[in-house]
Amino acid sequence: MTRASGAGPWEVDVQIVVRRDHRALTVARAVRDAVTAALAETAPGAQVTVTVTNAL
Repeated sequence: MTRASGAGPWEVDVQIVVRRDHRALTVARAVRDAVTAALAETAPGAQVTVTVTNAL
């Protein structure tokens, strides 16, 4: 998590590895939605980016 300025929105970068039998895009969207929901109270408006780095 980073914040470019004291008043700006939080920027969250999540890097994940997915199993080959799962669709990377579907998993990345689910992770993004879950992280956004988890931060809704403490960091409303956080910009969440999910990057799939590998598949196992």
